[in-house]
Amino acid sequence: MNILHVLSGDFVSGSETSTAALVTEQARKGHQVFIASGSFSQPTRAQVLQVPIYNRGFFHRILNVLALRRIIERESIDVVHAHSRAASWVAHWACRLTGTAFLSTLHGRQHLHFSSRGFNIYGPRCIAVCEDIREQMLQETALFQPEQLTVIRNGISLKSHK
Repeated sequence: MNILHVLSGDFVSGSETSTAALVTEQARKGHQVFIASGSFSQPTRAQVLQVPIYNRGFFHRILNVLALRRIIERESIDVVHAHSRAASWVAHWACRLTGTAFLSTLHGRQHLHFSSRGFNIYGPRCIAVCEDIREQMLQETALFQPEQLTVIRNGISLKSHK
């Protein structure tokens, strides 16, 4: 399977470290893995593609949607996995253009505003890294039914990298 992870950060975060652990397992199992992000500093077996997802201006978001669409088509991506609200927004539209499967992981409490309370950019299935984040999304938005949100704790590698 060809998997594309999309991150918005241009700094090291929990979503980056847990994505690195997830990528390690996916690559170990024989999947072809790509990461689209403004930066990615963790050691990884994925091919990192520089896309400034962190740039949230409307014009840049459109350019990022088109960049992800090109990556999805060029690399024959089977599933896109977004790891932040900005990454989910861009991935949502790129996947709608290409018909690609899509899901998001919520790594922290979401800063909700009018459009994010009623318009689902996270995909039909979503992962929350803890029960509190899952409950926030169920109580403060109308985006999900309980069966659409699954709690899976962030994975980290406890092995030393020598």
